[in-house]
Amino acid sequence: MMSLRTRITSSFLILIGLSVLTTGIFVAFLLRSSYLDSLDHRLYREASLIAETVNWNERDLPAQAILYGQKLEADLIFLSTDGRVLGSYGEKAVIQSQRHRQEIAQALKGKTVSNMNDEELFTALPVIRNGQILGVIQLDIELDVISQSLQNVWISLGGGLIIAFILAAFASSRIASGVTQPLEEVTRVADDISRKRFHRRVYEDGDDEIAKLGKAINRMAYSLQFQVETIRRSERRLKSVIETMESGLILINTRGRVSLVNKAFERLFGVPSTDIVGLKIEEISYPTGLGEMLQRCSSEKVRFQEKLHLYYPEERVLDAHFAPMWVEADGVGVVVVFHDLTAIRRLEEMRRDFVANVSHEVKTPITSIRGFAETLLDGAHQDPATCREFLQIIHDESIRLQALVSDILDLSQIESKRLPMKFEMSNPSQIILSVLRTLEERLQQKDQQVHVELPSFLATIDPDRYRQIVLNLVSNAMTYTPAGGEVKVKLGKEEKRFFLQISDTGIGIPESDLPRIFERFYRVDKARSRNSGGTGLGLAIVKHLVEEHHGEIDVKSKVGEGTTFTIWFPLEQENEKPFG
Repeated sequence: MMSLRTRITSSFLILIGLSVLTTGIFVAFLLRSSYLDSLDHRLYREASLIAETVNWNERDLPAQAILYGQKLEADLIFLSTDGRVLGSYGEKAVIQSQRHRQEIAQALKGKTVSNMNDEELFTALPVIRNGQILGVIQLDIELDVISQSLQNVWISLGGGLIIAFILAAFASSRIASGVTQPLEEVTRVADDISRKRFHRRVYEDGDDEIAKLGKAINRMAYSLQFQVETIRRSERRLKSVIETMESGLILINTRGRVSLVNKAFERLFGVPSTDIVGLKIEEISYPTGLGEMLQRCSSEKVRFQEKLHLYYPEERVLDAHFAPMWVEADGVGVVVVFHDLTAIRRLEEMRRDFVANVSHEVKTPITSIRGFAETLLDGAHQDPATCREFLQIIHDESIRLQALVSDILDLSQIESKRLPMKFEMSNPSQIILSVLRTLEERLQQKDQQVHVELPSFLATIDPDRYRQIVLNLVSNAMTYTPAGGEVKVKLGKEEKRFFLQISDTGIGIPESDLPRIFERFYRVDKARSRNSGGTGLGLAIVKHLVEEHHGEIDVKSKVGEGTTFTIWFPLEQENEKPFG
């Protein structure tokens, strides 16, 4: 298929060629006709001039015929009234006079005769002196001579027309290029726009229709670029929101197929998007009943909410919100958002357990205090020994109650991030020795041995909270280690962190209970723990304080052999200045 430039150029060349050819033919014929008319008129004037000036003397006429014929470059003949040749010039003069007898006869009657045919140009006129016809002058010019002259003219004319055609062709090519080049540029820009490449623009020059078209294309490209960029930004924002939201999302299109699931959905259901995108509603088999719920929302076009219980990849409770989505005129899609209620449910259970445990733990000492106080009021205070024993029990239970309330308040402050941490450079070994000195009397009472390995170094810690960690762990080790047992405290340092290891030779912890020992009020041996005066909150406090120090805690235990707690702390806390 020819390009527009080629078609325009070809059309111009055809039109110009036809015009030049027509003009050339017309000019050639016009030139020939004009030339012949001019020559005929000249021949008549020349013949008239000879007729007026010739010396009509039969003796002189031959010489005069030669003289005039040479000057005029024409066949010349002088004829008498009786048709005799008195003088001639030219090889064909006599022959032509015989051929034009009728014209000569008319000339002898006083008429001027001119004739032109394909072979010659002929003129005959009478020679009149004093009103008397003396003879006839005949002039002939052969058209071969004329055609040769015209041929030279035509060659020059043809050369000029060819040059004019070449110049016109060059001009038409430039004109076609000037017309089509902006159109080609507009076409390239429009093609780029169709390929979503909006950066190209049409060069705007002038104020003609093509320039106006280019400006319109540029405005369209700018508008499309702005709209596409706006759509892309909206898509990116929407995609970011969908992919980063914690709630799972599934989108069903109007054809009843899954068109989109986000990362949260994959995480909640343990199903990769490639396995579910494209499935029909009836092909969704997990969780049970989800397909029927989607079908119900699509067919009834109503919003509703359902609870889903998942068991894979882990047990979860989900709150599913189903909503119809009118995206097209010929159908309804469905969008479902899944909120994970597992943590909330667990928090509610923990809150209920906490309230129940606090009530239970507080009820025991309060019951003891009330019981012994009533006994004293009923008269037991009159017995000094009984009175002192009951008062000692009341005192111990009040101390236990005070410790329980204090631990609950500390744990509440730690969990709510209201407990300020004051990090400073301290020597962990000095803090550990201070704790052991505090517990020295209790160790002697239980006949327990303490083995320490405490190298001296500096670390960024909160001394008070670190002391609380050590005190709780050592107290636990002493509590669950029988008389005569051993407690080991070891401190060590690596390049960027140090560890605290506390082990005992006590009763140990069953493996099934290890994941739960840091829960509030959880006790492995409930009776023994309560009798020892423990609140059941010590390890929960330790866990939170270790996390506040950005540390890690590890527990290893074997029933009947003992337990080992190992805690790793960073030597330098974040946002703290390094020390030497």
